Amino acid sequence: MESTHLKKAGQDFWDANPCGGNWNNYADFLAWIQRIEPYGFEITKQHDWGGKRVLDVGCGQGTLINYLPSFGAIMFGADMSLASLRRAAAGANELGYSDVVHVAAADAEILPFRSECFDAVLCFGVLHHTPDTQSGIEELWRVLKPGGLAIVMLYRSGNPKWWMVRLVRCLSTLTDHITGKDHTISYWLRKRQRFDNVSGTALLELFGVPVLKGFSNKQVREIFHMFSSVKITNHQPGFRRLADVVKILKPFEKSLRWFDQRVMQMWGFYQVIQAIK
Repeated sequence: MESTHLKKAGQDFWDANPCGGNWNNYADFLAWIQRIEPYGFEITKQHDWGGKRVLDVGCGQGTLINYLPSFGAIMFGADMSLASLRRAAAGANELGYSDVVHVAAADAEILPFRSECFDAVLCFGVLHHTPDTQSGIEELWRVLKPGGLAIVMLYRSGNPKWWMVRLVRCLSTLTDHITGKDHTISYWLRKRQRFDNVSGTALLELFGVPVLKGFSNKQVREIFHMFSSVKITNHQPGFRRLADVVKILKPFEKSLRWFDQRVMQMWGFYQVIQAIK
């Protein structure tokens, strides 16, 4: 019952706050996300997508399902948030990809697809928000063809951004206790959200998403044990991203980007897993 409640709360959160925020122009949204989080696009570009059937679990507003068709992929996007799926489908129509982009409402822990039906599966920034992350990984493995590729991003623990996340979550809980209301800070932030906001939904997620977990690289290898090979790289410690959220840091953006590069493997917050079934 607790899992069902958390999933419904997560669905409601992402319906109210589609990942990345609200944008007037879908192409502008894609350009923005590629600028602030380039690692995912750089990694996916290293692979051959021509004619491949690719499932993106937790596709959100369609960041990847509307990116990979330009490389020849046939994309299937699954998400619990109907609001996000509508925007992903509208984006596909705007970009002219409607014939090769398909979306469906789905639970990442119980995917409505037959076994071994996709050449590749993607899942960026999703399974650390699910009650049972292990079940989600096993579902990715199940729907993937033998020899197929999974590319997954999970939040990584044990770095400065993760420590900040823990502090922010404690602050949110304390504020709710003082006010006697739920999600006080996230409600305040949501009222101030604007279209084309370059800060995106990062702060809203930290303060309001129901489930938020982090894993060490060692823990990730354990939960990906069913795959034949696993490669992990760490990305974006998050210092440059601060310039989008804290405006007084904007003049130091280049320096923050340089520092991100220097400490990426040691303090990277995003861990990208490339695994072969």
